[in-house]
Amino acid sequence: MKKTIIIGGIAIVAVAAAATVVENQMAQVKDSYFEPDKVDLRQQPADLVVVRPTDFPQAEGKICHYHVDDSIARTVGRNASFRDMMAEAYDCNFSRVILPPDAPPGRFDFLVTTSGHMRQHLRAAIQEELGYTAHRETRGTDVFILKVDNSSLPGLTESTADESDDVSYKDGKLYFTHQQISSILDGLSMGLNKPVLDQTGLTNDYDFSVVWNDDIDKSMHKGTFHLDGTRKVLAGWGLGLEATNMPLDMYIVTRTP
Repeated sequence: MKKTIIIGGIAIVAVAAAATVVENQMAQVKDSYFEPDKVDLRQQPADLVVVRPTDFPQAEGKICHYHVDDSIARTVGRNASFRDMMAEAYDCNFSRVILPPDAPPGRFDFLVTTSGHMRQHLRAAIQEELGYTAHRETRGTDVFILKVDNSSLPGLTESTADESDDVSYKDGKLYFTHQQISSILDGLSMGLNKPVLDQTGLTNDYDFSVVWNDDIDKSMHKGTFHLDGTRKVLAGWGLGLEATNMPLDMYIVTRTP
C-alpha cells in the first residue's frame, strides 16, 4: 500500500513538473515573437509551438511564413480567425474549411518554430489547446469557376522573362508583376467565401493591377466581397466567374472527444 502511495505521489509530482515547464515556456514567449514578418520569424527561438487567444485584438489579422528550400519551415499568425488557423494547419484555403456550430468565436495568435512537420505541430497544438481537429471529405460544394471571357485579356499584360515576381502597393492600387493567374485564387476564394477554381487555361506570367484599400482588404478577410463588383474587376482583365456545384475536397472541423 505504501509503495502504491509513493508511486502515485511520484506521478503527481511528474505531472506538476511538466505543467510547470509548459507554464514557464509560455511565460518566456514574448509578444514580439508574433510580428508577421519573415525576417523576424527567422530570428525567433527554435522549438516553440504556441496557440493562444490573441494579444493583438486591434491588429490586422495576418499569417506569415519562413521558407527553407521552397518548404515552409516556420509559421506565425497574429489575430487570426479560428478558420484561418485551421486552414493554415491543414494547408488549404479557408474557403474549404467547414466549421461546426460550436467553433471558437475568438481570434488567435500562433507560432511554430520547431523544425520538421510544421503543420503537424500546429494541428497537435490546436487539438491540445482548443480540442478541435479536421478531416478531409469529398462533398458536393458550391464553387466559382474562373474562365476567360475576352481572349484579348485587356487588363493583363504578358510580362517578359527578365521581370521579377512582385506584388506591391502604391497610390491606392495593388500591382502584380510577373504573376500567374493562380496568384489571385486564394484572395478571390477568401473574399467570395467559396472555392474559386482556375479553368482559364492561361499559363503565362502577367502584369496587372487592381484598386485596393483597407476596406477592400477587410472585406476580403471577412469573406464579404460583392459578387457584382468582383465580376466587374475580373471583366476588366478579360476574365469571368461561373457558379456551379461539384465534388470537392473539404476540411470538416470537429471537436475531439
